[in-house]
Amino acid sequence: MMRPYGEDLKVYLCREPVDMRKARNGLAALAQEAMKLDPFSGALMVFVGRRFNAVKILYWAPQRFCALAQGHRKPPEVSLAAAARAIGSDTER
Repeated sequence: MMRPYGEDLKVYLCREPVDMRKARNGLAALAQEAMKLDPFSGALMVFVGRRFNAVKILYWAPQRFCALAQGHRKPPEVSLAAAARAIGSDTER
């Protein structure tokens, strides 16, 4: 399976929690309708489960959609200030 990479790679996060039973085509339809994105663009589209304990990342590889999934773990306890510092430190590099 090809993994997307590169400086021009775009990542989009769906703001609303998603039913994690959706398969690749269902997530692609959601990206197109709700997020107003082209699911064939090669960008990563990130979806979070309703209980915030699962994640699916969808992207278009040559000839097919690929979905990477990780889930059913307790989300980490992170304060808003710590998250802001972590984001800020990445943008300073």
